[in-house]
Amino acid sequence: MKPIYLDYAATTPVDKSALSAARPYMNSVFFNPSSMHSLGRKAYAAVEKARQKVARAINAAPENIIFTSCGTEAIQQAMLCFPYGEKKKVIVSAIEHDSVTSCANAIIKRGMTVEKVMPTPGGIITAEALKRVIDQNTALVCVMTVNNQTGAVQPIKELAEISHSYGAAFFTDAVQAVCTQNLDVTQTNVDMLAASAHKFYSLKGCGFLYRKNAVKLDPLMLGGRQEYGLRAGTENVPSIVAMGEAIERAVQFRREYIEHVSAVEKAFFGALTVGEKVFVENGTDGISSVVFDGVNGGRLAIALSMSGVCCSVGSACSSGSATPPPTLVAMGVKSPECAVRFSFGKSTTTDEAVRAAHIVNLTVDKLKKNG
Repeated sequence: MKPIYLDYAATTPVDKSALSAARPYMNSVFFNPSSMHSLGRKAYAAVEKARQKVARAINAAPENIIFTSCGTEAIQQAMLCFPYGEKKKVIVSAIEHDSVTSCANAIIKRGMTVEKVMPTPGGIITAEALKRVIDQNTALVCVMTVNNQTGAVQPIKELAEISHSYGAAFFTDAVQAVCTQNLDVTQTNVDMLAASAHKFYSLKGCGFLYRKNAVKLDPLMLGGRQEYGLRAGTENVPSIVAMGEAIERAVQFRREYIEHVSAVEKAFFGALTVGEKVFVENGTDGISSVVFDGVNGGRLAIALSMSGVCCSVGSACSSGSATPPPTLVAMGVKSPECAVRFSFGKSTTTDEAVRAAHIVNLTVDKLKKNG
């Protein structure tokens, strides 16, 4: 029987329309967009059209969109190329993805101070928590939009306002947010925002960084003058075109997407009789962690895979780690090492969700009986 895929937070299948949009730029319109001849101009026009689509999706200006190879690169561009000046402090939430925490560690090696802001037991970074750690020496505040482990949605607009009141810039990792959240940057007033195409039904190997005009970043990659001189290297035209198509569809069908994953998640938890879902104060449907007390999460994920259910213990980027998910530890979740993440998408059916829940029930019982 075909495996049931419940790991959409790790990656998504490519939407047919995105794949169709990309195909011509793999062979017939294969030209380098930096070439000055007429054929190169065709590729350049496709890149700029995609830039307009991405910008429109978050209500930004096209010139504020920088194309990258992935979300991780966009995050590195934002955090490692930021003009810190005389300010020596960066604030990072304790529920960030490894790509952000790794950048924070690199910033510490530069002689700067990184301070963590802790979440509530419900997984939210509150204004009060940020105010306790921010000061006039803070250059940058980093808080993700939607948590990749729990689906907790953060109060980005409020946190950005507080950051600006102290003269700090605000950056958000929105990698998990495109399909379910309105990312209007004029409303939230974020200074930078990162996203990754393969999280919203497009090709891997592509992402983008939004940055305000006032944020004068240093180049991440040196060489050519691509991406306004901030990212040298020939653009990945097929993936950029696909991303433009995919993000346009994500915005257009956001309501239908949310309704679908909500129904699927409800069906899954309606049939699940074991474990305890990690509570979040303000969550988005589609991403949930469940603690199965007495059963190691990694062991359970492997057993479920062998039984036909594909899920994870956390971020795919940190798979293989023996440590429990840092987000759950920061939230004070009991037995975080016993947690498994289930994430749903537009291809998941309610029948699959119910069948997966039954498999989880049986597998957990079996593991507990066998010790």
